[in-house]
Amino acid sequence: MINIVINYLINVVILAVSFSLAEEIGFRGYLLPKLLSLGRRRALLVSGLVFASWHMPLIFLTSLLPVGNKLIAVPLFYGTVVAASFFYGYLRLYGRSLWPASIAHAVHNAAWGVLAAFTATTHPVLVNYYLLGDFGILICIGAAILAFAVSRMHSADQAQVHDHRAATSAPLPPSPAP
Repeated sequence: MINIVINYLINVVILAVSFSLAEEIGFRGYLLPKLLSLGRRRALLVSGLVFASWHMPLIFLTSLLPVGNKLIAVPLFYGTVVAASFFYGYLRLYGRSLWPASIAHAVHNAAWGVLAAFTATTHPVLVNYYLLGDFGILICIGAAILAFAVSRMHSADQAQVHDHRAATSAPLPPSPAP
């Protein structure tokens, strides 16, 4: 049992963190800032589509990402990866660092396999690929909710900063005449 835990931790540290960090350096560290001239949402969308396309050889040419029916899995994969890219992108932009996005990405990569292992079902393809898997419907919805929440939190913070600046930079009313 201890060997299983040690192997898992080694896999998480070496594989999930290093690959996630490498992908985040490329997609959120380099590509996303280059695309920001398109506007924030378009830049996040394009970087998400490129990020999803980057993974297509893994789906079509290897068994690294088991997907079941590709006609169902590929659109789910794109939807989930683009939603997750918005979340990771918001973390990158608002945190002004790659680390929040890299850690979130590594946690996702490490956690989905563990969660799927604890899922007992009579329909493993339906549940583990299309509902709860790495890019299942529920993961896609969760990533979209997280991206929306981070975006809203940042918008609220920006509004408070704007209000504070407006309040502190407004001219003082004239003092009453004696």
